[in-house]
Amino acid sequence: MVGPVQLSRGVRVGIHSSWISHLLFTDDSIIFSEASQRGADRLKAILDTYHKGSGHLVNKEKSAVFFSKNSTEVIKNVVLETLQIPNEALAEKYLGLPTALGRSTEGAFEYMTTRKKGLVGAWSGKEASCAGREVLIKSQAQAVTTYPMSFFIIPLATSNKMKRTISNYWWGSSADNKGMHWMRWELLTRPKVKGGMGFRDLHLFNKALLGKQGWRLMEQPESLCARVLKGRYYHDGEFLTAKRKKHTSHTWRAIMKGREVLYEGLIRRLGDGRGTNVWNDRWITNHPLGKPFTQRSNHQIQVVSELLTASSQWNETLLREIFCDFDVEAILSTTIHGRGEDFWAWERERHGTYTVRSAYKLLESKRHSHEDASSSTSDKIWQAIWKLEVPPKVQVFWWRVLHEFVPARDVLCKRHIEKIANCQVCGAERENN
Repeated sequence: MVGPVQLSRGVRVGIHSSWISHLLFTDDSIIFSEASQRGADRLKAILDTYHKGSGHLVNKEKSAVFFSKNSTEVIKNVVLETLQIPNEALAEKYLGLPTALGRSTEGAFEYMTTRKKGLVGAWSGKEASCAGREVLIKSQAQAVTTYPMSFFIIPLATSNKMKRTISNYWWGSSADNKGMHWMRWELLTRPKVKGGMGFRDLHLFNKALLGKQGWRLMEQPESLCARVLKGRYYHDGEFLTAKRKKHTSHTWRAIMKGREVLYEGLIRRLGDGRGTNVWNDRWITNHPLGKPFTQRSNHQIQVVSELLTASSQWNETLLREIFCDFDVEAILSTTIHGRGEDFWAWERERHGTYTVRSAYKLLESKRHSHEDASSSTSDKIWQAIWKLEVPPKVQVFWWRVLHEFVPARDVLCKRHIEKIANCQVCGAERENN
């Protein structure tokens, strides 16, 4: 019969956060305790009780103790001796993620660059067509870093190195051989129907992935992660209105970066309209801003419910008194259920749930919004190329031809590689695509 044991209180990240005594994973356990003789005694009692109750003995050779920077050498020795654990360390990475980050994060994420370069280096020397290289880049080179990019802001220097590695392979068949870069990387990341190759922009993709973490905090407010972060950073408010603070963790800074994406695509789905601010929240569907442009009169309207009739329908007369015609038409086309609470939804998906794919498309469209409308004609040309029923390498060849990426003498002359642009065969005509 195993008797009760006094549990360790654990740690917490703020006075409003919950205490965390342990985290249990599939093949690992992390136990938090006070760095003192009392804390060590309690933890030893827990391990001894576990051994007596289960018959399993903790492998202390594979265990380690990690101390905070405020722990003295005396306390460290006391704890290690009491627990009889010889290792004082923290694994550099856990599940592929850095376990501790300092002020400079570039070194912590250098392994991503090395891994990507090694992957591309394994393909170097193998004759692959442009279409084959496209498949390798999209299916493997851009996929291996997705997990760490889901939790941290990847340093710009690291992103640039990875971008350079992929770009070198695309144009030169290896990670180090640059070849001739006929098009800058930003244009290669455009969709194929816009003249690009559809490669991922790592910065935008990183941002879209981080937006997913913010969405989870909103959708699962009772999860351990949400409760800890709320207690530390926005205990007196909501996630979307949490203010940026100095000296925050890398994790929180990453989530706040992802919140910028949520601001672009979130919209209020209206129940009774009482929880939606008319002027601050995005709630109007099919509207550039998602909220009214202007106010015609001095009505003291604050929430959407004040714009409804007693039967929970839009008060059109009141709407036309307050808003401009454009806003009124958009509001009248916005669905309101009339009952239940208002809630946030992701406007870019019909089911209202955030997806990284739709968030990335949103960020991409925002970046290219400055392109003029005349590009619609060329868009049809690109669509026709990628719909051709020919091998992919032929499609890529015609993509190169239309961009004048085939090294004809006329093109090389413009790039100051050749001095003469005339055809070598007849000598009269300019050799071009």
